[in-house]
Amino acid sequence: MTPEAAAAARPRLKILLHYPVLNTGGAERSTVRLLAALAERGCEVHLVLTVAGGTLERELDPRIHVHHLRDTVGRFPARISGPGDAFRYLVGAMQWGWGRLQQAWRERRLAAQRFDAAIAGLHGLPQRFICERVQARRRIVMVRNDAADDLQGKLARNIARHEPAIDAYVCVSQAVLESLVGLYPQTRAKAVRIYNLIDPDAMRAAGHAGDPFASEPAGLRVMSVCRLQESQKALLRMVEVHRRLLDAGLPHAWHVLGDGPDRALLEQAIREHGVSDTFRLHGAVANPFPYYRYADIVAVLSRYEGLCGVVNEARVLERPVIATRFAGIEEQVENGVNGLIVEQDVDAICAGMAALLRDAGLRERLAGGGYPDELLDDDAKVEGLLRLMARGA
Repeated sequence: MTPEAAAAARPRLKILLHYPVLNTGGAERSTVRLLAALAERGCEVHLVLTVAGGTLERELDPRIHVHHLRDTVGRFPARISGPGDAFRYLVGAMQWGWGRLQQAWRERRLAAQRFDAAIAGLHGLPQRFICERVQARRRIVMVRNDAADDLQGKLARNIARHEPAIDAYVCVSQAVLESLVGLYPQTRAKAVRIYNLIDPDAMRAAGHAGDPFASEPAGLRVMSVCRLQESQKALLRMVEVHRRLLDAGLPHAWHVLGDGPDRALLEQAIREHGVSDTFRLHGAVANPFPYYRYADIVAVLSRYEGLCGVVNEARVLERPVIATRFAGIEEQVENGVNGLIVEQDVDAICAGMAALLRDAGLRERLAGGGYPDELLDDDAKVEGLLRLMARGA
């Protein structure tokens, strides 16, 4: 049955998805694609954002109903060392209090509606909203990272408090699913694997916007795309690898796309290693796909992921990938065929990077190594989720 015929045979679903804030990131881009695909299949889609103002909001499909629980979030100084900091703390407290009042009122308005499915878009997001504040026939949680990487205990607390009310845990890779049911056996009957949407055709079309490196010096280009967050993305290790490769006589420039809370920490490491001319920060980029097309190597050196969106993007655009061993990577990359997988170790990363920098034939072979069909088939992913949401209707 075609997607169009399946949509015609299915009752029109009213779906709510809750997300904290829609800033630029792999999970956020996947969420934007999913919402558009659901609207395209005739669903009435409501996106509830805890805070307004995310950079990706402007990319939402116009058919999506967007609700903001708060207009702003209170911001507090790291420490109070004078009258200025005390004033900023007072302003932050007032913003926080006003935001809480807004959220209480707006949650009550949403509680008057009934939904076929309510989805928590992140497993660490408090699930009180979808379980207690809205009326929904089915309740679903998106699990995007290995359960063992729940360093702050958010997933554990959510499962302890809300698992009986949750109908399904949608895991973005088989590795994520296995880690979830391994640590929390009570979720076994509710866990299902559905890969993130990637929209390959849109990626390819967006990649033909010209060479963004045209003004850069000639030479090999390594590219990383990530949120600038040291705990997950191992930013300092990235700079160390770059420095060691230069010292080994392997000239290249390393370009990083993305922004985040640890940018200053990364900038300090760049200065300390003396690589300001060759390790370049481009900030958040609205269209990263031309950068992929003109990069020689895409490096993903994260400590943990769920199913890495950067690997998806690089492989769709046929760029050679080197990735550290994290959850889900074996589902995306066959080592030595369409990418390299290296251990979570600086020496191993340097060895893999050196092989790619030295060997143009290896880069070409990995670039053309293909990608699994089940990761490219967005229609099958959406239909699987729709069947899950319609179950029992």
